[in-house]
Amino acid sequence: MEALIRFFVELCLLRRAPQDLPGSSTLLGLILVINLMASVLVGLAAGLAAPVALGQGLADAVLTLGLLHLALGLTRRPARFLQLATALLGTGALLSLVAVAPLLLLSGAESRGETSLAGLPLIFLLFWSLLVTGHILRHGFDLRLGQGVLIAVAYNVLASTLINTLFPGS
Repeated sequence: MEALIRFFVELCLLRRAPQDLPGSSTLLGLILVINLMASVLVGLAAGLAAPVALGQGLADAVLTLGLLHLALGLTRRPARFLQLATALLGTGALLSLVAVAPLLLLSGAESRGETSLAGLPLIFLLFWSLLVTGHILRHGFDLRLGQGVLIAVAYNVLASTLINTLFPGS
């Protein structure tokens, strides 16, 4: 497990590539469960009820996996699905777990009516997440990093819109 965590840290630091992962459905299943647990923790830290946080995590995972499967099929690269899906969900889980502490600080400051700089790490994590996703997409679809980041931005806008539509007020 330590080697797996180390791999995802190195992937988040842009030192590894998704093709370095084994193409394993078992590993993807494990990472999907970890991703959903991380989504629930982030949701709880943001003040959401557990069922809403789980629903948002499921919606994001389904959208990620569905669009990835579609894009790989359209570009005739379906063999890359397991590695790319595992990389996207694993780095998403890791960065989500890193976001829990700033979210707790931010929600605590807001409940006391204070202004806090806790939002700055969250903004940094958002940009870093876009960069990491762009890095993964670059390797998976043979793109430039900038193209991968632009696709990541478009995905985030789509996912946010969809999740806010499915879970209004969250």
